[in-house]
Order: sequence, then C-alpha cells, then structure tokens
Amino acid sequence: MAEGPVHQLELVPLGEGAWRLCDRNVEEDDPASVIAYVEQTEEFLEVVWLHGRLGWARFSRLSEVLEAAAAELTPLHADRARRPVEIPHFAPRLSPHFSPR
Repeated sequence: MAEGPVHQLELVPLGEGAWRLCDRNVEEDDPASVIAYVEQTEEFLEVVWLHGRLGWARFSRLSEVLEAAAAELTPLHADRARRPVEIPHFAPRLSPHFSPR
C-alpha cells in the first residue's frame, strides 16, 4: 500500500489491537499529526476521527481505513478553470406604462 497518498500515513501501535493513525508530513510532536485512533474489535475496526470528518466510523479492513484517511488528507481541488457559463440575454421588457417619445 505504498502507492498514492496512503504512503504518508503511519500506524503507531498503542497496545494490542489499538493504533494511532498519524500523518508523517506533519511534525511528530505536533498534535495535528494525529488523524485518528483505530481499535480492533471482534468484528470491525473502529475509528475515531480527529481530522476532517470528526466522529467515528467502522471498517472491515485496515486498507479501507487508510484509504479513507488518505481521502481526508487530499486537498479539495476546485474544478479546473473553464470558460464561464453563458448567461442568456433577453431584450429588455417594456413596461406597459412606458411610451416612447
């Protein structure tokens, strides 16, 4: 899984079945480096997000956790520049009270 944005992620073991998911692009002593806490339960990987989406989620595979985290770290790109949308122009409406001179 070393390809793409996942390569900047690091799982730091906290104990058996528990990890801290960190962004290696942020200094290790910076609290912003911690993206989530991951815990293995009998059926799922439970993730408590600290970056981006906030809250918690369940995943069935560790690769899904890493992909979701990588998606959160990917900057939102505005759509590429393109031509402006044409605005239809209509002839001005004449008021019924208007009388040309």
